[in-house]
Amino acid sequence: MSSDVTLDDCRLALKAFTDQKRRFFPHIDDGLKKPRSKKHRASHSLLEHGGEEPVNYKTLPDIQSRLEKLVPNVKVSTYGRLSWLKRANSLPVSGSDDDPAEASKLVFQSSSKMRSGLEDEVADKVAVIELYVPSVFRAVVSLNPAGSVDPDSVAFFSPDEGGSYLHSRGFSAHHVYKHITEHASTVLQYFLGFGTGTALYSLLLWICSFESLFSKPCCKCGRLLAMDKKSALILPPLHRAYQELPLAANLDVCEAYHGGCSPDDS
Repeated sequence: MSSDVTLDDCRLALKAFTDQKRRFFPHIDDGLKKPRSKKHRASHSLLEHGGEEPVNYKTLPDIQSRLEKLVPNVKVSTYGRLSWLKRANSLPVSGSDDDPAEASKLVFQSSSKMRSGLEDEVADKVAVIELYVPSVFRAVVSLNPAGSVDPDSVAFFSPDEGGSYLHSRGFSAHHVYKHITEHASTVLQYFLGFGTGTALYSLLLWICSFESLFSKPCCKCGRLLAMDKKSALILPPLHRAYQELPLAANLDVCEAYHGGCSPDDS
């Protein structure tokens, strides 16, 4: 008997083996399916976390609409660079700015005209995003280039502050917000490192987690106030976890930490 095995014999044997495996072990992947792309896996993770359709990260209106649903207590507004400069200088310093929409009327006196035909032109020039929680914080995010969804800087301020120094590369006069701004710079670079177009949404969602700045205790020590060794000041938890946010759909993953308790500093 000849022991020669032809190529056709090998093909027939492989086909028979594959058919039997599919018949008796249908749950085993045969490796012939194309692997899912990273984008698909990210979308799948979003669905697992939130149970909803993934966010369209390509347009600012979609991102803003999503944030308004997730964190209705945070007021999100958009401006051109010149419009924001006027807005910052018009902010009262007394802390009575409970409705930024009212102050915006001084800047956007022709809002009805914009709605009648210039909305697209104005939207293309959006360069500054303001996030505001009364009595808690005001955050300013810069987009570069204007009209994109690419953040390039971020800063936090007290809701009582007003003036030309309120911009994405400025610093608050208060230690609490200075500390958060320094932390935010690290977080921004982390999100930008993914290169998937989700940096802006992740950053804005992380900023929104500070709505509990003065009410959420530290996840490690359990205290709301603690002495910060670097500044020798008694501060609330100024760090918020951010590593899970690119795939998360809510703020549950943003645990609060004091500077000395944060895993990033350990």
